[in-house]
Order: sequence, then structure tokens, then C-alpha cells
Amino acid sequence: MKKKSTMLVILLILTVGLLVACGGNDTAADGPVTIRFSMWDTVDETASFIQAFHAAQDDVRIEIVSIPEDYSTVINTMVIGGTAPDVILAWEVDMPRFAANGNILQLNDRIAASDLVRMDDFMPAVDALTEVTGGGLYGIPWVYAGHFLYFNKDMFDAAGIPYPTDNWTWEDMAAAAQALTIRDGANTTQWGLTAIDFGGIWYSMIGQAGDEVVDANMNLAMGDGLRRALEFQYRLTNEYQVSPQPGVGGVADLFAAGMAAMTRQGNWFVPGYGDADFNWDIVPLPRDRQAHTTLHTGFFTINANSNHPDEAWQFVEWMMSYDGQRELSQFTANPSAMMSVAAQGYHRVDGVNGPSNWGAFDYFNDYGRFTFVLLNSTVTGNLVNQFNAVLLGINTIDHVIDVEVPNAQRELDQLR
Repeated sequence: MKKKSTMLVILLILTVGLLVACGGNDTAADGPVTIRFSMWDTVDETASFIQAFHAAQDDVRIEIVSIPEDYSTVINTMVIGGTAPDVILAWEVDMPRFAANGNILQLNDRIAASDLVRMDDFMPAVDALTEVTGGGLYGIPWVYAGHFLYFNKDMFDAAGIPYPTDNWTWEDMAAAAQALTIRDGANTTQWGLTAIDFGGIWYSMIGQAGDEVVDANMNLAMGDGLRRALEFQYRLTNEYQVSPQPGVGGVADLFAAGMAAMTRQGNWFVPGYGDADFNWDIVPLPRDRQAHTTLHTGFFTINANSNHPDEAWQFVEWMMSYDGQRELSQFTANPSAMMSVAAQGYHRVDGVNGPSNWGAFDYFNDYGRFTFVLLNSTVTGNLVNQFNAVLLGINTIDHVIDVEVPNAQRELDQLR
């Protein structure tokens, strides 16, 4: 039954995609060309950045292909079936594979000829991507995101503890978490630090502890840094008892509920905490052996089989111009991968009681890298489950390093 259901879903996607593909680029001889552009979430042509592009020129019109669920699966099926849109906002894990299989165009020559897109203005992590795509640039980050340490200023004030700084270490965070944890007998009424609620934080920690995480050949590169990260989080959870075990606490977001002094989350939580009824702020993630944060993004890519590659590039080029990046930063509340645009702060969303340390975003440029996001999310997600199992006493650290990581690498090899 599962196999039949899966086949029906794939057939439906292919059929719908074919119908859309057949009609999506129909354009009157004297009218604008219509370009199909895929995005996750429920976005349509009324989005402010699409309206801004339409207002800037008369030659191209954008038709949004909105895919709110299973985005990567649906896009991959459309690529295989030849029904993919002209411009694909590709996930990190898909972009290198699309490039290797010839599904998307290399953009180097177009970028070199452009007056709007400057390679020397991109954050360093973008240049590093060429290592995993054979030296060519096949996708351009539309915006990007990274990870912060969020802290409740009121709790720090009440405890008489200085606020975190941009140069905090793991041990600084651990000491503060111990001082900020409050117990009533066996019941913890205030946690110093939340559990790792988002798996990407694990990979940022592993990078902070010195591991490469993912090497230039798209292989896992974790060992001593992974051990240090697991040992440190184990101490926080089970020895110091300042951070709850994974899935424990009864509240989805202890920080937002005013029950935890600190949390480690993506910068996309900044708008969500805007209405918090306590004073709060952000700093870069505390470092261990080095400063590091994992970056997240989507890449503008052009379908190699598009009937209108020049018009598709016209859209991508404008989106990567100063005006386009301003619109995208404001729409997504994420900084531009172009440093000159990010410096203007269009991504800032001022909340009622925070944040104020907007300079923390600058740390992404210096220390951000695309790592685990370039690998299959099922494999990296399963590894996170193994990391959490250590905290729960189900796994040992040696088992994770000696067995689970090699197993994950074999899975990745089989998927290639």
C-alpha cells in the first residue's frame, strides 16, 4: 500500500508539473515573458519582492510555484520529470547534485558580465561553495541565516550577572547557566539554558570544537570536536543540570515562556521573540576552540532546460542587485549574502524589548560556513537523534563516534 501511495503521489506531481510547464511560459509575441520560480512556504506573486521586480521592468513576469511541504522531494521529482520551473530556489543539499547532473546552469560567465552582481562583495562562505561544485558557481544565496545565543536580560539583572559578550566561551556560558538555574526542591523553576531544540546547533558546536564537520569532498569530518561537543552538552544536562534533557520541559519554547535565561537558536527567531514581555538580546554563539556557526540559505539556480534562460537570469540578477537584496532582506528578515547590503541592516526587525546588539550578525560573515546543510537531511537528522541519545543515557560517546558516524557516511555514499 505504501509503495502504491508513493507512486500515485509521484505521478500526480509529474502530471501537475507537466500541465504547468506546458502553460507556464506561454507569452504573447508582444508581451512580457513569464518565468516560473519555485519557493517553499505559501508565497504568491503579491510578495513585496516580486512586486518590486515587476515595477522595475516590463520584460519579465514571475509566476510563483509555491511548494509548502516536502519541497526538496517535489523539486527533485520535477527535475527528474523535466517539469521543473525556470528558476529554482534550491536547498543547499540539492544544489551541488543538480550542478553535478547538469540540471542547472553555471553562472560564472553571467556574473562576470553583470554590473549588478559582484563576486567580491559576497561573504567568504559563498566562495567556498565552488569547492563542492567543481570550481563553478551554480547558485547564488538569496539571503542567509545563522545561529545566535539569546539571553533574558531581566534574569541576568536579577542575578547580578554581567550580560554575555561577543567573545564568550563555552565555559562562560556554563558558569552563567549554573548561576541562573533556580530550583524548588526537585523542581527546576528556571533553567539556565534550554536544551538543543534545533539540530543545527549540534553541528555549530562541533565546528566550534575544531572539527571541519563536512570536507571539500562532501564527506563527514567529525572526530575530536564531536567528542568535545557531546561531553560538554552532557555536563550541562546531566552533571550541572542547568539544561533539560531533549524533549523534556513540557513547554515548547522555555525561553519565550520566560522559564529559561538563555537559548541557542537560529536568527529567524528574532522576529518571533519581538513581542516577548521581558528584555532580551543576542550575541554570537559562544566559542570553544574557534568561533563558528552553520549557515542556512536557499540558492537561486537556473534550470538548464529553461526555454528562457536569459529572462531567468534577468530575474536572478535583479534579485541579487542592491535593490533586490534590500527587498529580500526586508521580506525574510534575513541578511543579504552581499556584505555591502547586509551592512545596511535591512534585515533588522525591532521588537518591543529587544534585540539591540545588531552587530552580532557581522559574526556570520567572518565565521559562518555551509556544512551539514550540504548533506542529506535524513542522514544528518538521524545523527542528531544519536547525539541526543547520549544525553538520555541510551548511547555512549564512543558508540556515536566509532559506529554511528561511519554508518552515516556509508549512507551518504550509497545516496550518491
